[in-house]
Amino acid sequence: MTGIYFKIIKFLSKQEYELKARYIPSLIFTSAIMTMIYFKYLVNLDLGIVDYLKIPLIILTSLFITLLPKFCATIISGYLQTLYWDKFGNPTIKYLKKSKNSEYQNLLTLFENDDKLMSNMLKTTRECKLLFSKNIFYGFMRNFSFLVLVLLFINLIYFNYFIFENGLVFFLSFICLYISSKRYAEQIIKSYIEIK
Repeated sequence: MTGIYFKIIKFLSKQEYELKARYIPSLIFTSAIMTMIYFKYLVNLDLGIVDYLKIPLIILTSLFITLLPKFCATIISGYLQTLYWDKFGNPTIKYLKKSKNSEYQNLLTLFENDDKLMSNMLKTTRECKLLFSKNIFYGFMRNFSFLVLVLLFINLIYFNYFIFENGLVFFLSFICLYISSKRYAEQIIKSYIEIK
């Protein structure tokens, strides 16, 4: 079992986006859940040094079960992103339409519709390293925000630990998600123009 797990981790470490944008948010989520479970069921209120030393074991155990939240977060947050874009529009296209830059406005006339423009931009900028780092950060924040929201609901229903702090982390992660989507939109346009 551990051999399969370490093969998966080795694969993830070669896939920078998978590791940083998908696996790490899931690992944070799983570690938080496992710590909550531990403190709810296994630790008395008079914590000793031995109890605190068990926390690294919790984190190590979470390495083995964090792949499930990773897949769930990737699929569900991606689906929610698609629903949001269908209703409110793609941030990159919205950024182009709001811009007063004539070069940006010209991009809107290059293709028959916005989807073809976006598809061409993604294809053209696929190898751009500066855009890739922005994409990783956006992917991290998208998955992390979704998992923090899930953690907040689980926490409210079941654990009741640090609810205010959990809500604050969700609020801040949502702001970071919004900002990172704007930065990604700006960068993909700049990279597309430079490459073209």
